[in-house]
Amino acid sequence: MNNIFFCRVVHYRMARVDCLKKIVLFLVVIIITIFSFQNSTTRLEFPLYRVVLDPGHGGKATLPKDMYGDRFDVLSMKYLDVYREGASYKNYHEHIYTYELAKRVEAILQLLSPDGNFEKFYTILQKYTDKPVKRVNIQVFMSRGPSLHSHPIHNESNAPYRLFDFIGNDGTLKEGRISCINSRKPHLVVTIHFALNSSPYFRGMNAVIAAPYSILYKGLQYLQGTIADRSFFYSSRYADWFTEDERKSEFFWYCNDVMMYFTGYRIKNDYSINTDEFRGYRYNMVKWAFNDTPGWAHIAKHHPNNTLYAQDIQQFVPQNAFFTREQSKYEQYRREGGFEGYGGDNLYASNEIIRFVLYNLYSKGIRHKDQRLAPPYISIWSVPLHINAINAFIEFGYLARPYTRNIINNHLDDVAEGIAVGIYSLFAGVEVAKKYPCKPYGKKIDLEKYTIDKNKDYFTIVR
Repeated sequence: MNNIFFCRVVHYRMARVDCLKKIVLFLVVIIITIFSFQNSTTRLEFPLYRVVLDPGHGGKATLPKDMYGDRFDVLSMKYLDVYREGASYKNYHEHIYTYELAKRVEAILQLLSPDGNFEKFYTILQKYTDKPVKRVNIQVFMSRGPSLHSHPIHNESNAPYRLFDFIGNDGTLKEGRISCINSRKPHLVVTIHFALNSSPYFRGMNAVIAAPYSILYKGLQYLQGTIADRSFFYSSRYADWFTEDERKSEFFWYCNDVMMYFTGYRIKNDYSINTDEFRGYRYNMVKWAFNDTPGWAHIAKHHPNNTLYAQDIQQFVPQNAFFTREQSKYEQYRREGGFEGYGGDNLYASNEIIRFVLYNLYSKGIRHKDQRLAPPYISIWSVPLHINAINAFIEFGYLARPYTRNIINNHLDDVAEGIAVGIYSLFAGVEVAKKYPCKPYGKKIDLEKYTIDKNKDYFTIVR
């Protein structure tokens, strides 16, 4: 009798424990569901945008190029370009101030993170607008850390700063900054630079943009002889081309860049291909969705005719994933037309951020002839070409100019605030209150046009 009673007690207690376990499990599931729902609601209520701040340069220009350079070529297994550490004037170094400025912008944008302090950011916005504003969430990343020149030089000193993929000490290919940027799948990349000096025509703050495929392809037709008249270039909005040396014309440098863009080679003085001046297939120097298929290098080293690796410009055919991408409507959105009438969303994003910076400086009573929105630098720049994000690439001034040094010494925080508010406006729109010179348009970019289908967009397919 006692054994039966004991068994019943044990059975009752075990059933009670099982019941308590089920209740606890049920409560845990409820709590997780509520928490997930709250997070989901937050994401739905406030759009989340990914931004990479890309402070220019860093590292150390060191010889020999074969060990310390950039633009690693898997055909020759060499670096094709010297490493460029950035401009310097006396004690002013571009790589330092681009990073200092980016860190200040990062600190402000972190107020817009999902768990940030939007109310504090709103107090900043009130300096610019008295209109209602919209909350958005921004996830911000930096493309590099500080440049540590005091460290001893070794084989991988420039590893964190190289734009292109490179060979590591272990003999394997490592990702450069462009590949790392693409791994973040950002909506916007803000590339920050200072130059040394410029002609009075360009002095100010400048966008840096990559020309669209339409004008580059006409250059290819010119080099192949199917177009003889140069008026297509001079009548375009892209005729103000970046020149490496003013002893040669803008059209020459345009054709030189067209040749490099398509074939990887520079041109000779007679506009023919210079097979002794190879600059590499840049679209294969980064890791992204538009690389040539595996084994491409074994084909490319033989330069067969009627391919994109041909050394005879008449036999060159631009057919691969990269050139298909280049002709897409999404690249037209990024690089053609748009609010500025040309340059696409890239030029608009760059100019709009500049306008917000100038607006803030003007509101502080700062005035100078160099304080203006200057013409853009147009070429085949690497960062704008080899990312899918909208790219605001900006030269914020010239280190040899006293005005720029004054801004760096006394108003770097004001510039950072203008950049941060400009970034916010590109996603949410900001109607500024006062009609200062270079007044921002205040229009947000229509990101919906970059949607491919309900599951992906142009920004996410980059990797």
